[in-house]
Parts: sequence; C-alpha cells; structure tokens
Amino acid sequence: MATRRTSRSTRSSNKPGLGCLLWLAAFTVVFVIFFLNLPAIRETLDRTGFSELVKGRGSEAAPPSSPVGTEPSERGDEPGSTPPAATPGGVVVVAPEAGPATDPKPSTESGTPAAPAPTPDPSSGAAAPSGDGASKPASATPAPKTRVASLWFVRIDDDGVIVRVESRRAVPDTGSPLTDALNALLEGPSAGELDKDLISAIPAGTRLLSPVRISGSTATLNFNEAFQFNHMGLEGYAAQVKQIVWTATAFPTVTDVQFLIEGERRDYLGAEGFYIGKPLSRNSF
Repeated sequence: MATRRTSRSTRSSNKPGLGCLLWLAAFTVVFVIFFLNLPAIRETLDRTGFSELVKGRGSEAAPPSSPVGTEPSERGDEPGSTPPAATPGGVVVVAPEAGPATDPKPSTESGTPAAPAPTPDPSSGAAAPSGDGASKPASATPAPKTRVASLWFVRIDDDGVIVRVESRRAVPDTGSPLTDALNALLEGPSAGELDKDLISAIPAGTRLLSPVRISGSTATLNFNEAFQFNHMGLEGYAAQVKQIVWTATAFPTVTDVQFLIEGERRDYLGAEGFYIGKPLSRNSF
C-alpha cells in the first residue's frame, strides 16, 4: 500500500511541471511569430492611424509641467505674438514679424497651424487681411481739386434776343485758373445749366491751341480755326466773343482779351466781319 501511494504522489507532482513547460513553449512560439511579423504589424498600425491615436491620447493625458515656482507665461518673441496694431474704425491689423525662413508658422488659439497670410499687391490697392478676419479699408483715392469759376453763357428770350447769363460752378483746378475756366466754357453748358435754357454761342469744336498768355492786364487767347465759323450770323459772333471776354475778365487781373486764330492776329471774324483786331474789354461792346 505504501508503494502505490508513493507512485500516485509522484505522478501528481509531475503534472504541474509538464503544464508549465507546455505554456512556456506556446508563449515562445507566439513571441517568435510576433517578432518575425513585427514590421508588418507596425505598418498596419501606422496605416490605420492607431499609433497616432495612442500617441495623441498619451500627450493629452500627460501635458508638460511648468517648472516649480514659475507661472506659465506667453512668449513674446515667437511669430504671431506681436500685439495687433489698432487702426481707425476699430479694425485690427496683425503685423507679422520678420524672422528666419525656418521660423515656425503662427498658430491660432486652437493649436492648428494658421495658413500664411497673402502678400498684398501695392499696385492693386487691396488691403491685407487682419487677424480677426476683417480687411483694412483701402486708402481712398483723393478727389480731384476743383475751384468755382464764373462762366458766361447765353439764353434766347421770348423776343429772340440773345441775353448773357452768368453761371458759377466748380471746374477742375490744374493750377491755371483762367485756362481751366475757358476750357470749361468751351465744353458747353452742364445738364443743370441746360435745364435753365442756357446755351453757348461758341462754335462746336473750338479749343485753345496754347496756354493763356497774360501781358499786363491783357490776356492773349489762341483759338483754332473753328472759332471763326458761327452759323448764327453777326449776333452769334458778338455773343461768342462776349462769352469769352466776360469769362476772362471775371478775374481781377484781366481787363481785356486779344484774340488769335491759329497763332495769328486777325481783324475780323467770319464773312460778316466782327472786329477783333485789338484787345476787347467789356466796355468795347
């Protein structure tokens, strides 16, 4: 009886040792298979994004800690940390700092890298986008300079009489007041002046061929050939000359006007023979 009990205890004690060996052998086989297929497993994890997910969770779970006794503060020397400059109208423009080409791009508050701001074209006048999404208003084009001039037109009344009428309006200011006024007169009445039945007796196509020359108190005006052809007859010639004389002598430094046609002094205008051989003032009529 003693011998049977000894053999049973021996067999019972050998079974756990054999099981451990079998588990160890199985683990070794699995480890070898895993090691041999490690590149393929790693490629699969990278392709599916599982590894990036694991890394992201790990970085969120363990944020970098600040040094003991030191409060976290913003870096003022990094790109994008320059304080925005306030502009009129409340629009904020972020002025990017100049830095090496290897500087990191500015980031938004969410941590996503911000897209680089487009470089404005100076010739187009377009404003660069500001940091809050609004664009800086483009600089307005300065309005052309004008001045008020006294221009003389005519109106034909109910009796058929030609009457001179003064019209004061703004004309372009190029620095030559008398030339500016005469050029505006040669262009004819404006829409508002036409509504008041104002017309011009100056022949269409008339223009100054050279700048106005003033000698003493006499203004010499050089007109093209169109100035001497008036379909309204003698009264039309008188009216067109009066329009020029009254407009020119509205300036205090001018008292009379000498007329030239194509650079030459002529005694008469047209076939009717309206005299222009000497300087004419308002008292000449």
